[in-house]
Amino acid sequence: MTVRRDIQQIEEGISSGGSADPGAHDHWLDEVTEPSNPVFNPATHLALSTFAGPARMIRRIWNFMTTTPGRMFAVTVLLSVAIAAAGVSMSNSSAQRQDDLDRLLTVTEPTANAAHNLYTSLSLADTVASTGFVQGGVESSTSRQKYNEAIDRAAVSATQAVQGAGADDHEIRQLVQFIQRELPVYTGMVETARANHRMSNAVSAAYMSNASAVMREEILPAASRLFTITSGKVADEQRSLTAPQWVPLSGLFAAVFFLLLSQWWLWRVTRRRLNRGFVTATSLMALAIFWVSIANVATWTAGSQAFEEASNPWSSLTASRIAGQQARTAETLALVRRGSDTDSVPFSQVETSIREALQEFEATASSDTEDLSSSQIAVNTARESLTAWSETHDEFVSALRTGRYDDALHLATAPNPDAGEEATAASAFNALDNALTKLIADSRETMRAYISDGLAAMTFVASAVMVLTVLAIFAVWLGIRPRLQEYL
Repeated sequence: MTVRRDIQQIEEGISSGGSADPGAHDHWLDEVTEPSNPVFNPATHLALSTFAGPARMIRRIWNFMTTTPGRMFAVTVLLSVAIAAAGVSMSNSSAQRQDDLDRLLTVTEPTANAAHNLYTSLSLADTVASTGFVQGGVESSTSRQKYNEAIDRAAVSATQAVQGAGADDHEIRQLVQFIQRELPVYTGMVETARANHRMSNAVSAAYMSNASAVMREEILPAASRLFTITSGKVADEQRSLTAPQWVPLSGLFAAVFFLLLSQWWLWRVTRRRLNRGFVTATSLMALAIFWVSIANVATWTAGSQAFEEASNPWSSLTASRIAGQQARTAETLALVRRGSDTDSVPFSQVETSIREALQEFEATASSDTEDLSSSQIAVNTARESLTAWSETHDEFVSALRTGRYDDALHLATAPNPDAGEEATAASAFNALDNALTKLIADSRETMRAYISDGLAAMTFVASAVMVLTVLAIFAVWLGIRPRLQEYL
């Protein structure tokens, strides 16, 4: 009834010529009624105001990702993350390996060499002290200077060994502390023996024997243990640092696999076989794999196989030199005791160990012509001197057993026999010791050369991989850009 009345009023207004307002009679159509009891929930209002915007954004992103351009964009982002992760991992691993190799070359190996010098210097000091003691009259200035140099070198080497030790190398520190504590005891006994010897006191022989016993039974075993630990650390670090980088390499291979898979998917979507950007990125990552693989092969070859071949003669020559010096000390102490018992270890065993060390060195000698010639001369000299020492040693023992003390003294102490005279044990040993010193130095240089080769192989690997990774990511985005523009 109300609608009919309104229509009649409109018609009356039109018929009377009046102006009708259309909005004055249909306002009921726009009325919005509110509930009599509106519901207000603060938690709901807060949730809607907080998550409505992000939810709308997520929905839009999801809708975009379901489209072909969205999938292309997602694939490109995932590829970039995979390439970046692989490249950064390999770059960091290579940089860390380069730093570790540099530390091995500048800290760990010099520490092992300091322990080697400590070991050999202590043994040489005992040998020189015993030899100088049995010489007639006052000890020569040459012998005294050689003894002082050996003691000084041992003290310096002990300090260097401690400086190169890490915070967790407790045994190294304890061994060095023991040696530094016992070394003054040894030198004091030697000086007491010399003082009594100058005064012709018979007790001097006992002091010298006791000093040599302290050196051979207490100090030298500690130095030997120190040398074994430090040289073992060098070998262990070299072995671990030359192992292939399997984990970072697997990341690079995975990145290349994802690139190939993405190119196959892109071909299925766009019907274009090749994408220049993706092909370029694949080539760059393949180049990174090739570069790292060559560096790993070079490092493993130079640092593992070759280093092990060079380190074995170094250890063998060092052990044989120490054995020779102890045999030489036993010779001179036999003069002090006026007995023919020269050593608890037969001289033949010492001779055999030296010959085996020389053979091992020859088998692993460097192929460089100049170095090989120099080393071969030292090997020949060592063999000749060892043969001469063996012969004179037999004569020395025979002279002691038959009571020819003066002849035995001449054989044991004459360092430079007159022209035309046969070599003495002293001259033969000196020539042998000098030759072994030369060969040990050559072995060490060969080891350091192999470490340097491994370090050189890892140089620029980290930076090169990082550059190739950045270029690969850039190429991926350049490659996908034309495909995305097709949908704009």
